[in-house]
Amino acid sequence: MANLTRNRNGFILITVLMFFVLLASLVAVYLFLATAEYRQAGNALLDAKALALAEAGLERGIREIRDDVLATTQVGTADLRGADTSLCVSIGTPANMRYIDTVVATINANTDQAILRTFDSNYTNTRIKHIELHARAARSGSGTDPTMRISYTTDGVVYTNAITQTLTSTTLTDFSADIAGALTWQTIMSPNFRLRAMRTAGTRTINLDSMFLRITYEIDTNTENWATGNFSAFPITLGDGTIDSISIIAEQGKVHLNTASQSLLRYLMQERGIPSATANTLANNIVNYRNTKLFDSVEELKNVSGITSAYYDLIKDFVSVYSFINTYATRPSGARAPIDINTATREVLEAVFDPLSLGANDPASLTTDIINTRATIPFTCFYSSDAAVTGDFYDFVNSRGYLTAAERNRTLDNADASSLIPVSGFAGYNAVTTEFSYDTNAFTIDSIGSINGVSRGVRTLIQDDGNKYLTTSAADTTPKKYWRELQLN
Repeated sequence: MANLTRNRNGFILITVLMFFVLLASLVAVYLFLATAEYRQAGNALLDAKALALAEAGLERGIREIRDDVLATTQVGTADLRGADTSLCVSIGTPANMRYIDTVVATINANTDQAILRTFDSNYTNTRIKHIELHARAARSGSGTDPTMRISYTTDGVVYTNAITQTLTSTTLTDFSADIAGALTWQTIMSPNFRLRAMRTAGTRTINLDSMFLRITYEIDTNTENWATGNFSAFPITLGDGTIDSISIIAEQGKVHLNTASQSLLRYLMQERGIPSATANTLANNIVNYRNTKLFDSVEELKNVSGITSAYYDLIKDFVSVYSFINTYATRPSGARAPIDINTATREVLEAVFDPLSLGANDPASLTTDIINTRATIPFTCFYSSDAAVTGDFYDFVNSRGYLTAAERNRTLDNADASSLIPVSGFAGYNAVTTEFSYDTNAFTIDSIGSINGVSRGVRTLIQDDGNKYLTTSAADTTPKKYWRELQLN
């Protein structure tokens, strides 16, 4: 009986011990799960805070772009020459007034009309600040001093007088007047926008060298704070976290996938290290793809035949679908995206020049000169007759002694979007890559935020007015919004 009691007690003791072991195990598992869940919740909270910090960085970048627009930190000035003189009435050699030189058109009677239209389209995305109408003229050597009247029309019918000037000298002189009111690029590019010169008094012939518009506009360069990052010191502390970095990249410095020529795409890929034959095939594949479906994003390149992950990684940061497309470009056909000469990378610039049959080392030399020049003196325009303007590409190219005259002409011809051949008498007019611009309409902003060792990155694209909805082609009627998180190493 005693043994039976001892056995029963021993069994009970073992059972109790097993129960406590099981209970301890359950408590341990519960504590582990609770701790893991707590840790997971803590990490999720840190992750959310890091993302919020990154988004705050985006807003700071957007504000920087808006401040640049509102403050007008840098401007350019260019002479807009007209190409079309077909509406002239009884003018002697009217084509001579298209170029600013010493070869003149002549106004011989009060019934003569010198009419000029179809103006330089290199700047149609810029924000206009100021417009002047200019006429370069003189009187001939005999008769009564003539009075010249210069006027303009926006509808092709009603003219507004801008300059009334009696010409007393045989020396060509520049006369100018501000144009009142707000002319838009749409108005200036219309065939109904015209300049007109007439003689209203006197008997001497008027020698008219040129009529043109001088326009001052905003430009974007890589020396501005948004490009250099000098708009803030990093990291920026917010609460117990930081905005580690904000980078802003101009999309206009990239090659547009929906408008770039096969040559430009090919040479860009070569500049990025893709073999020549492969680059040629891939460029053709890109053109064939967009002939069926235009690109809605850079990521869509991955769908193009032959574009491997390695090739995509090589070119993705050098192409865009959001940069401005100039629908007024006419060299040799319309709707192309110009490349901002002030923000484009070395690879993009060399790709522009590579197909122009320059000397073997000239594309690299020209690109180096551009990069070195723009570091202190940004390029502001394609052409200006004003000697005080030192940032025009026309004079820059003509001062490159290593280029032959023909090479300089081809370079200028390729860099100009207007229908007026840039070099008087040059039979070019066959742009094979794309022209240059001096501003940008879209910016990529990357921002990284971190807290307690957790980092998140965010990227967005915006227009220069802060709008996050952008078009991807000239025919795009549904602007796209771009926003995504970045993968951080």
